[in-house]
Amino acid sequence: MTMSRPVVAGFVLLAMLLVGCVVAIAVLAVRLNDKTNETLGKEKAGTDHALVNNTVHDLELDVVDFELGLGSGEGSRYYLRGKHMTYDELVTEAPYNLPPENRVDLRTLYWNVLKNFTISSPNETDLKSLDGVDLYEQSRALYYNKYLDTETFQFLKDSASFISGYGTRVSAFRSLLRGSSAPLAVKTVKGGFQTIPQRLVEQFLRVSDKHKFFRNHHLKAINRQSNGNYVLTFQVTETKAGITTEIKSRPFMKMCAKKVLLGIPRIALEHLDWEGLRQETVLDYIKNAVSDVQAAKMYFGYDNAWWRNLDKAASHAVSMTPLRQTYDFAVSKTTSKGILNPSYNDGDNRIWREAMKSGERVPGVGDHSIAMTNVSVYLARKYLAEVFNITLDDVPEPSFAVMSIWDQYPIGTAWYLWAPGYKRAEVESRMIKPSANDDVYITSNVFSSTGRSGWIQGGMEMVEKVLKHLE
Repeated sequence: MTMSRPVVAGFVLLAMLLVGCVVAIAVLAVRLNDKTNETLGKEKAGTDHALVNNTVHDLELDVVDFELGLGSGEGSRYYLRGKHMTYDELVTEAPYNLPPENRVDLRTLYWNVLKNFTISSPNETDLKSLDGVDLYEQSRALYYNKYLDTETFQFLKDSASFISGYGTRVSAFRSLLRGSSAPLAVKTVKGGFQTIPQRLVEQFLRVSDKHKFFRNHHLKAINRQSNGNYVLTFQVTETKAGITTEIKSRPFMKMCAKKVLLGIPRIALEHLDWEGLRQETVLDYIKNAVSDVQAAKMYFGYDNAWWRNLDKAASHAVSMTPLRQTYDFAVSKTTSKGILNPSYNDGDNRIWREAMKSGERVPGVGDHSIAMTNVSVYLARKYLAEVFNITLDDVPEPSFAVMSIWDQYPIGTAWYLWAPGYKRAEVESRMIKPSANDDVYITSNVFSSTGRSGWIQGGMEMVEKVLKHLE
């Protein structure tokens, strides 16, 4: 193939290169359904995500400003334990029984936790809690509970933009500085981040008429033949209204390959029938090394940005309602129309799943997979009234409403967090090539040791590492 590495790094879903068994079948997924990388997502600019930036440049995609920024900051509002506060008011008004030394702004409190209760090696490669236990060996919740009172821990969790990192299944390593931060200048791709895989697939298909691209095929099994080649078994699937299911009436589809590159999510690896994944250590890594984070996002469209005229108006709000985070997402520069992001939630989304099953569909954007129901819209409006401290009647019905929840097959998660007790570098090294005797590689960002397993960059980095094995 003549494509450069950044281009190879971006294949999505299922790309099959078929000439009998002489070319590999590549199953490379760059997952966009994570913290900030959906169709309206954003990726950090600069050298931190160099592969993404280089790929966007190579594809000649337009890069534009994303004015909203990231995370919470001084302009944020909080609705905690039934009380409304600004960021500055948290110090004195937060309804928590905090010790005097913890009545400080959030950034200082996070820094104090890191500074006062951890010790690092001279070269700062190892980080331990004061009792000498490596942070990677313990969860963030356990670490906090060892050194902080219950009210302070609850305050940190309730006021955090993302709460998935506070569970018992998440390692404390490299997770202590994820508190509130000032909005950062970020860039996005014109047309949405989905234009990256779309353009990559277009380029892939143009390179050769032998290249094929198939959607909606579930890889069920990999079997090695006596000649060293592999037979891959697929089940055809269908996706309706955002739900993907197997078409049991369709026969299995079998393909032959010399090498196999898997860019599939953790849940798919767990259910893949291949002996290379049955090894005790590999199976443990798949089931336990990372935790799935199930998140959701919701968008309401309006003819005008009515929320900007409220007394409790804010570009970003954190609440203890099922909305969790609310963003003033965008207002057109040519019309008065605006988009509100009522909910960005990485907590428990069962209430939204149930609400989406009830009632009638409301106007969306033509994609039934993300269409909301009048029941789910009503609940969102009810909670928005709480966040803005207004009545339900003061929250207008949206002209369109859409929502995506990342918790089901075939993705099963929005992003991943490392679990306690697992050394990232060791896990990544083993999982890139699970079986020493097989030419089967994992290229997805599931086991990215750099901490970018929730970003496109993490997937591209894994592809680069796999390519070195193939040189």
